[in-house]
Amino acid sequence: MSRFEAENEVKSIISEILEECLKRGHSFSETLVAFMVKSVVLNPTNCFNVDRRLTQHDIQRLKQLCLDKLTEDCSPSLDTIKMQLYFDMNYTSRCEFLAEIHRLLDSKLSGLSRGITDIRAKSREDFHALYHQIITYILLRSGTGSPTDLGSVLETDAALESVLPLAELGAFLVLVKKDKEQELRELTMIVTGIRLFIEASKQDEELLGIQTLSMLNILKTGWQGSLHDCQLSYFVGSGHFLPTAG
Repeated sequence: MSRFEAENEVKSIISEILEECLKRGHSFSETLVAFMVKSVVLNPTNCFNVDRRLTQHDIQRLKQLCLDKLTEDCSPSLDTIKMQLYFDMNYTSRCEFLAEIHRLLDSKLSGLSRGITDIRAKSREDFHALYHQIITYILLRSGTGSPTDLGSVLETDAALESVLPLAELGAFLVLVKKDKEQELRELTMIVTGIRLFIEASKQDEELLGIQTLSMLNILKTGWQGSLHDCQLSYFVGSGHFLPTAG
């Protein structure tokens, strides 16, 4: 039997089971019935040979087993299958979950990121403005403090200075836009790692100054509020955003 013929046969079995369920006063989704058919066929106690084509006797027995399970009253096994189906349809893998978080972060911080990568700093004031923007970006992307919290800003400033001193900011400016974006992500991880290491080395939980270690909390409380707290103001004459310490 070809793959096409096998798929058509399975669809036919599912349709017949759905029709019979309706006759008995039960309404189920096609997905649930398909899941039930699969579970019945793969259950070794039912003795179906998946390596050969089902006979008419096998098909009738398969339909009857599925109907019995689907129409059984107060069936823990049916409830279990429904929960398993719901889990399979809604479960997100760890990689997909983290990728979605990063996608949301990139979306929420796109304006700030664009302001950093597109800037054409020339004066000393422009360089300071850009440096403060990078600090704001690192704090928001890592979720390890508010740009309005002077302590968080100073800690991030010190950590960033050890990686990318203000005097060497020119090396960042000559990068192409894509490389600047990658550099921002790497700086965020490095600076956050430095802050975490310093705080952890204090060996005293009461001294831990990092307010939020989970990006999920930032997403949960709402990025709109978090970004609003940044209190970004225009730097006079430069047209670039600067965070103002609260």
